Amino acid sequence: MAYQALYRTYRPERFGQMAGQKHITTILMNQVREGQPSHAYLFCGSRGTGKTTTARILAKAINCLHPENGEPCLACDSCRTAAGQNADIIEIDAASNNSVDNVRDLISQAQFAPLQLKYRVFIIDEVHMLSGSAFNALLKTLEEPPEHVVFILATTEPQKLPATIISRCQRFDFHRLTVPEIIGYMQYILKADGASVEPDGLRIIARAADGGMRDALSLLDQCLSFCGGKVTAKDVQNVLGIMDENFLFDMADTLLSGDAKGALTDLDQVVRQGRDMAVFAGELAGHLRSLLLAKACGDCADLLAVTADRMARYQKQAQKHANARILYAMEKLMAVQNDMRYFPSPRMLLETVLVRIAQPVDDESVEALSARLALVEEKLKNGVPAPAPAHASAPAPEAAPVYDEDYIPEPPPEEGYLPPEAYEPEPAPAPAAPQPRPEPKPQPRMEPPAPKAEAPRPKPAPQPAAGGDADALWKQVLARVQKVNAFVRQLAAYGQAAELTEDQLTVTFPPEYAGKLKMLNSRSVATIQGELDALKPGVRLLLREGENDSDVADLVGLFKDKLTIT
Repeated sequence: MAYQALYRTYRPERFGQMAGQKHITTILMNQVREGQPSHAYLFCGSRGTGKTTTARILAKAINCLHPENGEPCLACDSCRTAAGQNADIIEIDAASNNSVDNVRDLISQAQFAPLQLKYRVFIIDEVHMLSGSAFNALLKTLEEPPEHVVFILATTEPQKLPATIISRCQRFDFHRLTVPEIIGYMQYILKADGASVEPDGLRIIARAADGGMRDALSLLDQCLSFCGGKVTAKDVQNVLGIMDENFLFDMADTLLSGDAKGALTDLDQVVRQGRDMAVFAGELAGHLRSLLLAKACGDCADLLAVTADRMARYQKQAQKHANARILYAMEKLMAVQNDMRYFPSPRMLLETVLVRIAQPVDDESVEALSARLALVEEKLKNGVPAPAPAHASAPAPEAAPVYDEDYIPEPPPEEGYLPPEAYEPEPAPAPAAPQPRPEPKPQPRMEPPAPKAEAPRPKPAPQPAAGGDADALWKQVLARVQKVNAFVRQLAAYGQAAELTEDQLTVTFPPEYAGKLKMLNSRSVATIQGELDALKPGVRLLLREGENDSDVADLVGLFKDKLTIT
């Protein structure tokens, strides 16, 4: 006889043998016990939760000649007939029979009475695959079928069914099986099959099944084929292609502590063992989820379906890292799993994500900034010193000064110079009271005398004054322009009085500051000129640039004896 898979060999034949789904089996057993089955059922749920198995058990139970407390007896002729191929129990796959013609054939078969059993049962699997016309054709028969007909519809996507179909059925939602329920049923099968699997191995299989019993039994069958009758947890990890839980704990610590080099080294170990990159990314994200739940909920061993020892280990590791770091790492790993399916080099993509998680310095998102701040706080909390610069023993070289062409340094204070704060503005005189204007007295009109002709007086030539007078006058001007903005004050302070004549004060600036004269606006120059007029009326201010022989010196240095400057 050909080998049958475990999920087919050990398929339950009674409601009591099913794992979980008590909220459904109790109702169905009561209906069978009272002899009041519904004309149409709708079984909804994810894969491997027992929809088809429950439909078959129900078909046997309502046709059983001697039901036992709502359970089929499995001994009468009806139970034995229903266990095999029977014309009165018809299973239809709606994925391949989804046209309106297929539904019409089904309706025509429903008109005939059953041949051997009490009820003719139609089990339509994946009913959501029927076309719209097929649903419309089924509506009337589903609402008022013959008394000897029972419809059982099964689907994994009930949202795709029309509301008119759902309203004509009794709906039952199958829940995902818990890890303890899956482990208990696998232990029952192993005992009946004479094999053994370590408890940690059973827990790994149950968690990998994601709530589906068929997936769990398929993985168990694969492990038994790989190792024989005795399977260890390490064997299960090798078959499933997953990493050891100790490795995941170490990898999470390395990643969340910001050690990019260690994370890449651990990833290389995963690649050398031939693990799938997408599977590993999912495992690591699942481990971080466990840390997040442990940090938020405390002891949640039932929620995570783990042992007390492992729960304590999750809590201990979760306390070392901030929520922001864990959330940021989870989001990055969940996003990369989808991208790895289309990327030609999954390892390269995963390495990039691991470095970005360990060192979120180039990511400017809010999540990355929160993760960076959490990482700094963790290091400060753990007493990790900041990284020392290279060659810490040698004195650090002084930074080269940065030249700013708009910067003018403050001149050294001169003798007798007072800061601007020392100059207080003189109080303005109070306005005098207005006096009454006397009326003018009439004066006799007199003729003006004739002007006397005089020879024009020659204007004396300007004579240069002593340098001391010019310097003193310029210092007085500087003292009066302290109220001007800082730029004018600083620039004017560098001027050097060259000469003073009767109508002109010439101020010469050194070559290194002469270029700043162009930045003086007319208002600033007028302010300085006004202060000069107040001290010496009629004297005009002239700002002159000093001579700069640097260009000539550069040319002589470049051409040496080949160039003569006259």
